[in-house]
Amino acid sequence: MSDVTQQTSISITLKAACRYVMEKGNRFDCGPAYKGDSRVLSSVRQTVRWYKGMGYTKLLEFGEPPVYAVLDRGHREVHIFQPPPDPTIRAWLENDKAMLNDPAMRTYLLQKSGLDECDLPVASKPRYFHVNEVDNVFIATTDEAQ
Repeated sequence: MSDVTQQTSISITLKAACRYVMEKGNRFDCGPAYKGDSRVLSSVRQTVRWYKGMGYTKLLEFGEPPVYAVLDRGHREVHIFQPPPDPTIRAWLENDKAMLNDPAMRTYLLQKSGLDECDLPVASKPRYFHVNEVDNVFIATTDEAQ
């Protein structure tokens, strides 16, 4: 697979993942960042192995090395990703006081993904995403929204 084909494939996959995560009705909450003396979770690949060891099934992983993965176990999903290169998104994710449901950030994320609010369906089962950072790897776990 050529680099151009791989980049196009990754862009299409990221856009689909963004569309799914940003569906109307989904909510986000930011958990604490964990930074230890040693690198507990040094990469998406290592984090995927860790979750698979807890009984999760890998549904999707892309990039080489992987930059994004989705796993599930029952009704629970885990989205694992490296910090995005965009400095605005990264600063927002890393800010413990940031509102993850900020409408301005939502608009920015959609624009960066080439999506518009009208492109997004209402979630059939709204999800509550809880986002934590562990040693520079972001982990978003889901529960069905209440």
